[in-house]
Amino acid sequence: MATAEGSDRYQGAECELCQGTGTMSWQQPTPAGVLRTIEMPCPNGCGEHWKHPNAERGRVVDQADDRPARVRGQADEANRIGADFIAGALRKWGAQHPEHRGGRPD
Repeated sequence: MATAEGSDRYQGAECELCQGTGTMSWQQPTPAGVLRTIEMPCPNGCGEHWKHPNAERGRVVDQADDRPARVRGQADEANRIGADFIAGALRKWGAQHPEHRGGRPD
């Protein structure tokens, strides 16, 4: 299969995806059950507004991530300190697993 590298226009006489119109269109159902017509520029380069994705050429510049880090919770803290520490602390506090109490758990 040929890659899209260097293809700014479709090489064939008529594009298989857009039939030479420069726009791909299809109908897609919405959650309400209504068919909606979707259109986008042809990825073969037939349309006026199509641009080759620079990521495929390795020319992407990473943007600074301005989003704040997510808030760390109790599960994150438990994963950080480890299961052995937590099990030891629970044993020291007198907590027992129901299967180890001698009776059946309710």
